[in-house]
Amino acid sequence: MIFWLYHREKESNSPQAAQISNADASSEQNVLSSNGTQQQANANTKTSATAAAPKPFQTNSATPQQRFRALVENKNTSIKFWGLVIDQDGNPLGGVKIDGNTRTWYITDTLGFDCRFPKVSAVSDAKGKFEILNASGDDLTIKMAKEGYELEPNAKHGFGYHTSERFSANPNNPIVFKMWKTNIHEQLITGEKRFHIVPDGRPYIIDLIKGTAAESGEGDLKVWVKRPDSIVFGQRYDWSCEVDAVNGGLLEENNRYSSMFSAPVDGYVPLFQFEQEISSGWGDSTGTKRFYVMLGNGREYGRISIELFAYYNDQIPGMIHLQYAINPTGSRILRP
Repeated sequence: MIFWLYHREKESNSPQAAQISNADASSEQNVLSSNGTQQQANANTKTSATAAAPKPFQTNSATPQQRFRALVENKNTSIKFWGLVIDQDGNPLGGVKIDGNTRTWYITDTLGFDCRFPKVSAVSDAKGKFEILNASGDDLTIKMAKEGYELEPNAKHGFGYHTSERFSANPNNPIVFKMWKTNIHEQLITGEKRFHIVPDGRPYIIDLIKGTAAESGEGDLKVWVKRPDSIVFGQRYDWSCEVDAVNGGLLEENNRYSSMFSAPVDGYVPLFQFEQEISSGWGDSTGTKRFYVMLGNGREYGRISIELFAYYNDQIPGMIHLQYAINPTGSRILRP
């Protein structure tokens, strides 16, 4: 877009464009002269607030090169960042080395544009806090390291300040990073399953340890989906579904950057319900939902990622797509 504007501006400064511009200006001057009396009368009726309004930016006062330079350089903004590093137990973690870079735009010698990546660095203090100041650009990328610790894999690394993200830093609300001791791991029961179902409201019992689903028996989750019987692809309809934690609970995780390595102590609810109506923003699946699960009245903990389909295709009426990781020891640690 920048190159297009630059070359378009060059064309507008050609002799032909200048002749057109002069002709338009001459015509406009005649109109102004003939209507001068009326315009003066209109001007006298303006309020003082209107008269004091700032004049719009006159783009024609700058050369094409100056405007091109301003467009590129205006992509850069002041970058300030405040972060907090904690360990797996939520305690402040000092001595963490933070390295990264910003992306800064500039004009090349050939009147093109490119970007540099100046380095930034910091070290967390005894309270786990760190800050990055006196930097500029439109994007910040950071990484961190401390011997004996690892950053959670889903942690957010990039922050767009003058991009579509429009990230805004706040010293009173620092971005939290969690690091785990490298020797903390658990043997988890994991799996990924796609269960074909009949979405007429009948319940399906899912055993997360065995990785099975059946219409009867014992298990950890009870799931049902209900929609009209006869539908065709593209048709809209009302439908509903439910996920019930048998003798346990569910706790939804809405932070997409969470690695879900530690199940919370409380906050669980017995079930998750979902209703989709034609009149609302419609879809034939729940979308991916992530939950911590408490099983067997607190004897086991885990995490699941589940998506329920009221309609999948002509051959598969409905589906349960499930990924899970369960710690059978009773520990709330879910780091593999």
